[in-house]
Amino acid sequence: MSRFFYLFATLFLSFFSVSCGKLKDDSIIYVFKGDVVSVSDFKLKYNLWLRQSNMTDSEEMRKNYLFRELSEKFLYEKGKSEGVEDIPEIKNKIEDFKRKTIVEYMNKRTKREVYAIDDEIVRQYYIENKDKFLRDKLYRLYAVRVTNKKNAEDIAQQLRTGANIRILSASLSDDDILARNNGDWGLFSADVMGESWKDDVLASFPGEILGPYLDSENFYTIIEIAGFAYKRHLSFNLAYPLIVEELIAKYGTEKWDEYRDRMMTEYGAKINVENLRWE
Repeated sequence: MSRFFYLFATLFLSFFSVSCGKLKDDSIIYVFKGDVVSVSDFKLKYNLWLRQSNMTDSEEMRKNYLFRELSEKFLYEKGKSEGVEDIPEIKNKIEDFKRKTIVEYMNKRTKREVYAIDDEIVRQYYIENKDKFLRDKLYRLYAVRVTNKKNAEDIAQQLRTGANIRILSASLSDDDILARNNGDWGLFSADVMGESWKDDVLASFPGEILGPYLDSENFYTIIEIAGFAYKRHLSFNLAYPLIVEELIAKYGTEKWDEYRDRMMTEYGAKINVENLRWE
């Protein structure tokens, strides 16, 4: 972190302390716009960042991380209040990211629909090619998955103060399969983990409570690493999306080309491929 940014952040934190008053609760690291951040939650985020960044812990490093987190929060709020989102350059970047995210999601979903790959085809491929799904290291994950953010935050807090994830998942998970399995989510390798939580899991140790994360299935998910397994196969359910991608790649482009042509007609797109022949 640059000297200038450190001085800037120090001045900000001094102002923040004076204007908001010094916190007397030793369980809280800071309060910002009504959001209370506990020491335990902050410590978890800091330790994950430390491992992911391959940095060495120190009191100075902790202060720098705190200053940066607070600075990002107030700069974001200040930018919103000043209408930065409406600046053409910023607006275009937001729209470009939004467009890219939608296209990536629709590309995966539409290909699965177009190629109509059913469970039996996937299962047969898994049986015949099981060694493709052998992994050197897997993470046994326990989880609670709920549809309400506030419930997820309450559950995460209970888990961080000693509650048992298997008991809570069995009684509170909105994911019926997970509830029936008493929170046992399975053995995950890095290539089948969700993008929203993969980096945190890979940097964590058994027993740490992670999340909640809003995942791709619209659940707020809280995760605990129960342990590791080595030289094991992915389960059929976790290998499923990988198999679908492999099958799509094997089937060629004919069905996709037919779908693309239908969409071009539906949306009124007109092309002239002759004009691709420039010198």
